[in-house]
Formats: sequence, C-alpha cells, structure tokens
Amino acid sequence: MGYIKTIFISRVDHNLICGICAGVFEKPVAVYCGHTYCEECLEDLLRALERKDSFQTCPDCRRKIGRNKMVPVLALKGFIEGLCVKCENSSKGCSAVLKLGELEKHLRDCEYAAVTCCLCNRVLMRKEFREHQAKCTKINCHEDHFDIPDHNSEIMILKEELVQTKKELQLSEESVQRIQRNLRELRVRSRIRERQLNEDFDPAWDPDYGYGYSARSVVQLCGFISRFLNGRPHYVDQGRIFTCLKRCFDYFHNCAGFWQDLHMLLATAMASHWFTDSQRQIMVSWLKILAREKLLNSK
Repeated sequence: MGYIKTIFISRVDHNLICGICAGVFEKPVAVYCGHTYCEECLEDLLRALERKDSFQTCPDCRRKIGRNKMVPVLALKGFIEGLCVKCENSSKGCSAVLKLGELEKHLRDCEYAAVTCCLCNRVLMRKEFREHQAKCTKINCHEDHFDIPDHNSEIMILKEELVQTKKELQLSEESVQRIQRNLRELRVRSRIRERQLNEDFDPAWDPDYGYGYSARSVVQLCGFISRFLNGRPHYVDQGRIFTCLKRCFDYFHNCAGFWQDLHMLLATAMASHWFTDSQRQIMVSWLKILAREKLLNSK
C-alpha cells in the first residue's frame, strides 16, 4: 500500500502515483508492459484475480502478467525515498522535515510521538514522559509510608499490567494490519468490478451474437476482439463467437470488396487468446482461401 500523498512537502508528480491504491509508490515494481505499481498492491490484485479465476492482467493496459514477471524498480524506489516529507506527528507540533527513507528511524525517537504510561495508562507525548514519571502517583513511594512487602506487591501488579498492556498493544497492531488488509482487498475488488463494468458495457459488444449478418458487423467484431486480445471477457461464449467468425467468412469471402476487413478480422482473432488450437487451424485455412482468391482475382 502506497504512502499518503499529504506527508510530502512538495506536490508529488502524477507519474509516481500507484494506479491501484492511489498512493505514492511503496516498493515499486514494473511488469513487462511497462506499467509500475506498489509491490504489495499488485500482489493483492493478482491474488484476487486468481481467486476469481480471472485472467491476471495489467490494470492499465490489460496485457497478461504474472507475479513471476514483476521487477523491482530500485532507481525509482531510491528517488521516492529521497523526497522530503514531514513527520506524521506534525499536527502535534513536530516541525521535522526529512527524507522519506529516514522517516521510520525518526518516528522511533520523535519527541511528539504518543506513548502510554504502562503504570497509569495515561497517553502523552514522549517529551512529556520523563516529567510524568516523576509525578506519576503509581510509581511514587512516600518515605513515610514506605513498606517493602507492599512495595514488592505493587511491583508484581505493575509487571502484570505491563504484560497485559503489551498483549493489548499486539492485538491493536494486529487489528490495524487486518483493517489495512481489508482496505486493500476492497480497493482491489472495486478495481476488478470497475473493469468488469467497462467490459459489460463495451459499445462493440452484441449480446445476440449477430456478427456476420452485415458488412459493418465484421469491422465491429474485429474492433471488439482487438480490445481484449489477452483474455476473452467472461460473458463471451467461445463456441458462439467462433460461429460468428465462420458466418463472417462464409458470407463475405466471395466479395472482393470485403476481403481487407475479413482478413483483418481473422488476423486479429489469430493474435488473440480466445480460441482453441483446432479453431485456430480452421482460421488458418480460411486465411489461405482468402489469399488464393486474391491471387486469382489479380490475374
């Protein structure tokens, strides 16, 4: 999941924004089509597509990709980590401005970070903690009431409270991580749903499979296939769409005026991942027939 844009001092270039989480790239990786995403965002997206038995494609250009083809973009990672950011505690008064790569170390020592007194459970800034320790009633022992057994008993109680606090902190961190995972999952699902909606309403799609009944539909089918070369949309039936191809060939291969459109349709279909090997062999035979008819017509 990318970095929040608001922590950066200067406006972040749009080319540094992840197309999945809309944050600034965190551990950027590139796929072979050239697009770049956060490593974690892309892995979540591919896992979600895998669970839905959908083609693992690039969110931007829809070319087929895979987790084994992701390449870390180290130069880009170094550039982003060199950008200046403000401390996450700036709203509490921290004026630190530092490079992104130094932020994690700074937060461990930031005087404005929230800390919890393990004895009285009061939340305060780190810079106030030493003064609080001197005044905290839980750890001050008045000399005139000092009693060793009672003091040891209090120590045991405080140790138990410390253990309990650590457990609660761990549960809290796990809860935050779970919420972050759910948020990433929701974003991935939203992205998938958006892609499906775009497919469902493609203007070239004919749900009645009427391709081939008119010359215009030959060009329409060619354009539709070309937009989804790497994967046939889930709502397109492989057998019925191949029947449409056959109809286009049967109706128009004898008409010289439509040879170019028909050749383009068959070449596009061959370049796609829509059809079986046997169907592709049939298309090869159609292309040979077209070539022979063009040759005879030129004599």
